[in-house]
Formats: sequence, structure tokens, C-alpha cells
Amino acid sequence: TSKQAKWVSPCVIQYLDKIRPNAVALVDARDISDFRLKSALGRYDGDVYPHIMKAAEQDPLNATEVGPAYEPSLKRLIKGGVGVYSGTASR
Repeated sequence: TSKQAKWVSPCVIQYLDKIRPNAVALVDARDISDFRLKSALGRYDGDVYPHIMKAAEQDPLNATEVGPAYEPSLKRLIKGGVGVYSGTASR
């Protein structure tokens, strides 16, 4: 339900900050290949940046000029200078 989603969301963010330092080790422990993860970073040739851009261009969220969250959420931050990004809490 939407009530349950509102309760879960803050908890997910809290636990992501706790898990992030160990994320690579947790995935590596399961021996999941970069191919299965669809990771642009796990390149055998080490040429990650062109592949990251290619993956981003092919993502359905980037099919339009701006994403669906731009107008309601991001535009006011970018155009109005409302917020300054200072990184995540765990970094």
C-alpha cells in the first residue's frame, strides 16, 4: 500500500548508507558476473566511459530530452539554485 511505501522508503535510504561501503564485496561474494549485472564498469578492455554513456543513452528513462522527474523536481533545483549538492552521507 502507499502507506507502507512511505514507511519503507526512509528505511531503505538509511540501510543503503550502511550497505554502500560493502556493496562490491557483497556482490563479488555471490560471484555474479558483470554481464548478468549489466554493468558498464566491468569491462575486460578497461574502456568504461564510452560504455557508460552508451548504456545511459539506451536506457528507456533517457528516451526523451529530459526525464519525467525534471519538471516536477529537478528544474527548480537547477534553474532556481535552490540546493547545492554536497555528496552522500556515507562519503
